Amino acid sequence: MASNVPEKNEENVPDWVLAKRGINFLINNNAKEAQELFSSYPESLPMCAGYSFAAFMDALMTFEDDKLNLATSVLKEVERKCTSETGWFKSVKKAFGSSDNNSLAENLETQIILADSQVCLAILTFLQQDISGYFKGGWVLRKAWKVYQGTYQEILHLYKEAGGEVGAPLPEVVMEPLSPGECSSTGSEASKSDPLNGYTKKIPYSHSAILTHTQTDSSSGCSTPNSMKNNCSRSSIDASALSFLKKSLSVNSALSKHTAKAEWSLSLAYFTSTFHLFSPTDKLRSAQVDKETIERLMGAVSFGYGLFQLGISLLPPSLLRLTNFLGFGGNRQNGIACLMYAREGIDMRAPLATLSLLWYHTIVRPFYALDGSNVQAGVNAATQLLQESEGEYGQSALFLFFKGRVNRLNSDIPNALKSFQSSVENATQREIKILALHEVGWCHLIQLDYCNAENTFSYLKSWSRWSRAFYSYLAGICCGSCRNSSSLTNIKEIKTGVTLGTKGNQLDEFLSRRAKCCPSDDDELSTLPAIFWKLLVYEMLYLWNALPSCLPQNIEQIKRDCEQVGDGMEPMLGLSKLILGCCNCIQRQFSAGIANFRQCLDLRKGCPNNAVDAHVSAFSQYELGALLIKTNETKAEGKLLLQNIAQYKDYDFEQRLNVRVHSMLKHL
Repeated sequence: MASNVPEKNEENVPDWVLAKRGINFLINNNAKEAQELFSSYPESLPMCAGYSFAAFMDALMTFEDDKLNLATSVLKEVERKCTSETGWFKSVKKAFGSSDNNSLAENLETQIILADSQVCLAILTFLQQDISGYFKGGWVLRKAWKVYQGTYQEILHLYKEAGGEVGAPLPEVVMEPLSPGECSSTGSEASKSDPLNGYTKKIPYSHSAILTHTQTDSSSGCSTPNSMKNNCSRSSIDASALSFLKKSLSVNSALSKHTAKAEWSLSLAYFTSTFHLFSPTDKLRSAQVDKETIERLMGAVSFGYGLFQLGISLLPPSLLRLTNFLGFGGNRQNGIACLMYAREGIDMRAPLATLSLLWYHTIVRPFYALDGSNVQAGVNAATQLLQESEGEYGQSALFLFFKGRVNRLNSDIPNALKSFQSSVENATQREIKILALHEVGWCHLIQLDYCNAENTFSYLKSWSRWSRAFYSYLAGICCGSCRNSSSLTNIKEIKTGVTLGTKGNQLDEFLSRRAKCCPSDDDELSTLPAIFWKLLVYEMLYLWNALPSCLPQNIEQIKRDCEQVGDGMEPMLGLSKLILGCCNCIQRQFSAGIANFRQCLDLRKGCPNNAVDAHVSAFSQYELGALLIKTNETKAEGKLLLQNIAQYKDYDFEQRLNVRVHSMLKHL
């Protein structure tokens, strides 16, 4: 059989084309061919970048130490190569007359690869989840921010040098910022224009961001530092002329359904920078950079910058203070719009941008409850993305995985299981198989099919090194809920599994606390009612925001179980009231839900604010406050409840709840 890997004498094929070919191999279940292709060009920076993206994806899918170490090593090597190409020493040599064999386009691409590698390194550093990791990650992100600024400036110089012939006139550079009132009026005027592909026709120019988003709704997810606000300019241009800014009409339409109150504006930013790639010689060479290359570079830099913006916007308030201190911020909608532009490009980052958007709409939005209990908020956009990618990536295990996620969010569990099973069958990488099997287990859990869920999580427990403790816990509580298990071995292994898997991050702290409330003595286990374990399952469904995906009959079953809980039957005081209140809210019985949350808080009045189960109080108070702020009569009480959540300390998933509280209070 002929190899898909090209011969090394394929000199006429640009490196970026080969890199995209490698990424497509990887996504389309040909990991071996991708590896062979990338390793065939060890001196090519775009190929090294492609390989680093592959290693980074592996690390994120597994969180296993060997994968994390490999990705970190590869990314640092890419960073080293980039800095050797564009570093200070080379600039000095160039100033003294040494020749530079790299073209302007190659220099720009090197800067983009450098910033991308730094963003990926920062993400891996943040995963350490300790103070030193946060500061290291923050500093690396600041370096990436500076590189993105400079690179975007140089690409915009290319547009100006081309005199608008590449497809769009450039805005005038006006240095005087508008007053706050003028800024808002500009956004208001723009909102009255007819939308073009989901965006407004008038494009206010901004110095501080690639895409300016004037937000009037509480869903913006913006975390821009004060130094970057009010940087509006008097200059604007007609978006209809921006033919090079390709957008997917259907996906933007799907997005706009959930951002109806948001005023969108799209602008090319003119970034200031501490360094410049341009010299008089460069300006002469700029005419040699063709339109296709400029558009490709614009798409390439938009991917990393969009991912950067999106990631920063999801940080908890404590880390946002760090990023603001370091002088940069993020805007969620700006990030999404950048990724939307990048996915329409011809660069290797285009399919990665699509995967990033699918990840955001199907995993991040429901997991962080960015849309509350409306887990289907991102389904339309994700569905359009999948449909548009069907021809090229229809059999990709990764795309089948996200198809299953869409089905799961729609409570279509049978089709979700089919998609995840197809993903397992098509995947050639162990990491993707584990991801898909993880979702299979959760589908069984959502169906309250405890026995099949136990079997799946037991299998994953023996297969996954990083998540062994997590799957030990899930298998154990399913075993206790099932009561048809041949033995209670999985329950007994909760404590040993958690001890072996402890690394000190938030999830491990959560598992350690659960292990302490789970008995392991045979006599005690034999007397515990099944509802004890079912409540722990329901807690998992709540904390992972999977309750809204349960079918109505399953919600009714959960309610019946919670209503029958007697004294001493709960693993944590008030947990049944918290779950019951959430189920009532899913059924839109809000008055009953408010009563349940108040009952939960009354039961826990005597509990310390730093108790091991303080999350029950904190989340109940959040749910109650979120309901009360919706009406004028109770808005003040709801706001006070949300503000007072800060009194609880060191509880499970504190940072995640703080993100939600911070966002809600900011827009009151």
